[in-house]
Amino acid sequence: MANDPQRDSSAKPKRSLPELDPTLRAVAAASTGGSLVVWWPAFTLGAYNAVFFDAVLGLWAVATAVLLSGVILRRRGAVPLGGWLALALPSVWVLLAILAPTTHGPPYLHYFEVVLTVVGAPMLAWLLSKILVPDYAELPLFHRLGAAGVTIAVGVLAFLLGKFNYLFLTCADFDLSGNNTPPRCAHGAPFHRQRDGLSGRQ
Repeated sequence: MANDPQRDSSAKPKRSLPELDPTLRAVAAASTGGSLVVWWPAFTLGAYNAVFFDAVLGLWAVATAVLLSGVILRRRGAVPLGGWLALALPSVWVLLAILAPTTHGPPYLHYFEVVLTVVGAPMLAWLLSKILVPDYAELPLFHRLGAAGVTIAVGVLAFLLGKFNYLFLTCADFDLSGNNTPPRCAHGAPFHRQRDGLSGRQ
């Protein structure tokens, strides 16, 4: 009896994509979550020498959600003491901003925003990784430190990208995105239009 070619082809095992290593998945998830928290405040700090209020309020929303979740659970040891302090930092900033005089903005708020970004954001990213990534606690210490190192590296790189934004962005790019132009932006048409040869089009 002749072999059916269709039957032979269906009998072949289907190729599937190789499954990612669980350790890589956990480290990548922790690094990505932390990077999403850190990059925008770090970029604005580099570009504008300031942290925008929407970035601080974004940190506040995430931190307050985790903080209230911990309060509802009321479990000892669920969040370490340093974690509670880091989660409370954005609320402290909001409270100081409310109590501060409206006529003259106190300079300490600016420094507090910087501390909140440099200290609070990485700590918040670490807490989110610990809470939201199921396999994070089972990772070896080296891999957990690696995830934290990636988050810090992305924050530093985002700060440098903000500082040297004129190398790959123009003032028009900031205008199109709805942001104010930073002090050292490059004048000219939007950068991507220059690349595409569309600088002369409307």
